[in-house]
Order: sequence, then structure tokens, then C-alpha cells
Amino acid sequence: MTNKPKQLGLNCSVFEDLIKGNCVYIDKTKIIHELITTGIRQFYFISRPRRFGKSLLISTLKSIFSGEKELFKQYWIGQKTDYDWQKYPIIHLDFGGIAHGNSQEFKQSLCFALQRIANDHGIENLRGIAPGDMLQDLVQTLKTNGKIILLIDEYDKPLVDHITNISIAEENRAILNNFYTTVKSLETNWRAVFITGVSKFTKTSLFSGLNNIQELTFDPQIAELFGYTYHDLITYLDTPINDLAQELHVTKDDILKKITLWYDGYRFSKDMRKAPMYNPLSVIACLDKKEFANYWFDTGTPGFLIPLLRTKREALEIPEIIKVPAGSFNAFDIKNISLYALLVQTGYLTITAYDPETQFFTLDYPNLEVRTSFKNYLLEAFAYTNSGDIANKCAQMVAAIESKDFEKFFDTVKAFFANMPYNLHVAQEAHYHALFHLLFDVLGMQPKSEDASSQGRTDLVLETPDSIIIFEFKLNSSVQKALDQILQKKYYEKYLHKNKTIILMGVNFSFKNKKLTFAWLPSSNFTKAP
Repeated sequence: MTNKPKQLGLNCSVFEDLIKGNCVYIDKTKIIHELITTGIRQFYFISRPRRFGKSLLISTLKSIFSGEKELFKQYWIGQKTDYDWQKYPIIHLDFGGIAHGNSQEFKQSLCFALQRIANDHGIENLRGIAPGDMLQDLVQTLKTNGKIILLIDEYDKPLVDHITNISIAEENRAILNNFYTTVKSLETNWRAVFITGVSKFTKTSLFSGLNNIQELTFDPQIAELFGYTYHDLITYLDTPINDLAQELHVTKDDILKKITLWYDGYRFSKDMRKAPMYNPLSVIACLDKKEFANYWFDTGTPGFLIPLLRTKREALEIPEIIKVPAGSFNAFDIKNISLYALLVQTGYLTITAYDPETQFFTLDYPNLEVRTSFKNYLLEAFAYTNSGDIANKCAQMVAAIESKDFEKFFDTVKAFFANMPYNLHVAQEAHYHALFHLLFDVLGMQPKSEDASSQGRTDLVLETPDSIIIFEFKLNSSVQKALDQILQKKYYEKYLHKNKTIILMGVNFSFKNKKLTFAWLPSSNFTKAP
């Protein structure tokens, strides 16, 4: 049995099932041991993106605090420590499984969850009609068996699922506030409290009422607790990595480099000495399916993101270099969510550098999976179309540009704009410029915006194997004025040495009519390369 190859355990987040099912477990018990043996009691909050191992952590803690020593005999905590394996009463709440469509449903479902936990401990009919009252009665009964463990997974699910319906989110937050106030009042009864979620919300009593909780989200101590390091890959996943290399007829080193390109790059600490982390879901899925694809993005993207991004027009203009002050993405309010706070906490941006002198972070997309998928996702959000339609239209646009069939290209672009609702049009040239840049980025054409020349800055430049296309955008003007500006300022001169066909493209957006017009001019009509 012990020599049987381990399974990958794709989509399994229950520690006991992984071990009994002979599945791979990337050993994080050294970090866990440090957390649970520091001081008399531990109150911790940790946020991480979805599908990054939060539920597995909670499940692992549950097995440890249940005294299940046998499950850990192969791992660090079972081999290198004298941990006492004491069995504690455990209250485990997973808010991902508690209905929260409205405040009444949420309150009732939370009460049912508490009663089910009580039933598991042989306790019938908890007193009280509010979740906090029932929790207090449950704790008062359980404390006769010693200190209690409180494990809460996805604490913020009743909030983030209603991020675009503020009234429901606020009502659910009021229920959570009362509940966590009760958690605070029961402080002396807890042996340990672990709470996980995707986001840290301000004005939540988890952080105000429960003022002794330690937030570990960006603490270097747990920087490697979620996700995989390179060492983890070569230590625990060597066999499936070799299997994938054989399947794709490449070397093991080639596979490791590709896994790094696609799925590495996450940092959860300002300590740059800490190794970047690989996305655990994507790595396991890639090795299981034996194919490189966008696994995490397709399954880890919350449903609220598209409607929320549509209210954040600055999402179209995310710069190549993003610098933000420390603490700016640490937490956000339901009513006023910072774009960068949202994207860091949900995993679409990550820390790539930290300057201790200025106390500024540099942010970027963590890897190829997120960079390419998120830009497609943005286009889907703002063009009000689905991913399949985008793929078809993108193929048509690339073919049209390569064949210089600009009539066909703009007919396809117009189809995108036709789907956009009235409220997503903005009376700003930069807005449409950003949409075009995003579109060409999704097409994989590496657009250059604001490319400087001696006479000024071109709005956007595309370079294909045989041509240079220079775009000038106007709002409520004319395509002729756009072309005239390119000609007058001679934006094309810096590209003459490339000996490629140069095409000038004027584009005008009519805000009133919500339509665009265009015209182009080939280089043979205005200049000749020397």
C-alpha cells in the first residue's frame, strides 16, 4: 500500500480524505505548528484568493485539534515535534455552505448550522433565536470539556456575493457584526480561533469588536502557507511532472519552466526574500489533465467581479507599472471598493516589489494564466459578450488585420460596441482609447500606447510582420482631423527605418450617437521610405 503511487486529489480540500485516499499533501504542518503553539491561545484572520487552500487549512486544523495523530505520521508535525495531540471541542462553520440570499435566510441558515454542530456534540435544542445567542449557549455547554476551537471558513461569503446589491450586503453584515461581537464576548473560552476569507472588510466587528485578532494575510510567517514553492514541486510532485514531460515529449526542465511561466508569481508578503508561490489548483489540474490551461481563472473567479468591474472604468486603464502605498489594498468598504484592493485580494494582481524607503508596493499580474485571462475577462465585461463570441471575433479581427482588410476589421469592432449599454459609454477620448488598447492586447498584438516621438505622442501603434499601423483617436470630431494630426506631427517618421508598410488610422467616437467612424491612409499616399 505504501508503495502505491499517490493520487493528485484534484478538487479535494478535506485533509482526512487526502491522506486516507493516498493523495498528495504538500506538507505545511511546520508553519501550522508554529501558529498553534505560540502563546496560550491564538486568534488569527487570514485572507487569500479563492481556491488557494483556505478550506484545506481549516480541515487540517480540524484534524490536528481532533487529536488525529495517525493522519500526520508522515508529516513534519508528526515526525519532528512532541505536539500533545489533545482533543478539543470544535465549532466549525463554513459560510460558503450557509445560505445567505437575504438577511432572513442567512440568519435562519446560520442558526441551523449552529444547531447541527450542537447535535454532533450531543446537544439538543440550543436556546435563543439569534445566531449569537445560540453560539453563546453552545459554548457554555461545550466549555465543560475544556477550551474550544473555533474554525470559520469563507467568513465574507455573505458579503462578497452581494457586493453589487449593497442593501443585502449591509443587512448580512449586521448579522455578522452581532455574531462576531458574541465571539469576542466568549474570548476566555477559546483555545484557538482561525478565520479565513477572500477579503478584509472594514466596519465589520470581526476586526473592530474582536480586537485581539491577529491578521496574518501579508505576514512573512505564513507567506508560504498557501500555494506551492518551487521546492514543493520538485519534492512532492516529481512523478507527475515527469509523467507530463513524457506526455508532451519534452524534458522535465521544460515542464518546470512552463509551469513557472503559467502558474507561479504570487507573493503574499513585502519580504522579497520569500519565494513566489505557485497557484495550487492550476498546478494540480495541469498535472492531472496533462495540459496547460486557465484552470484557476475559470473556477476561481467570483460571480460578482464582472458587474463590479463595470462600475470601475479605471479597470480599462491599468498601467504597465502599478505603484501603491502600503496598506492601500489591506481592506475595503462594501460601499467604496478600491480597484487595486479588490484585484490584490482576489488574486488578479500580486506584489512584485516593495520599497522600504517610500513604503510603496509594485503590483503586477502574477503569471501568464492571469494576465491573458483577466484581459479577456475585462473585454467580456465591457463589451457585454461571452468568451466564445470574443474568441470568434478575435480570430476574425486578427485575420482582417493580417490581410489589411480594415473594413472587415472595423465591422467586427462595431459589433463589439453595439453590445455596450448606454451607461458604459463615457464622454472621454481616453476611455475609448483604453478599450482599443485592451482589444489589441487580447488579440496578442502587443499594442503601444502613447508612444513618444519628437513631435508628440502617438495614441496607439501596432506592429505586424510587414506593417506599422498608427492610430489617432478623436471624440466628437472627425476621422479627417485624426489623420491630419498624424500627418502634421509626422508621427510616422520614427518608423520609416523599419522598411515596412505604414498605415495611418483615424478613429472618431460620437458620444451622442454611440457610434465610431474610421478612415485609413497607406504610406504610399503620403510619404516614401528613404
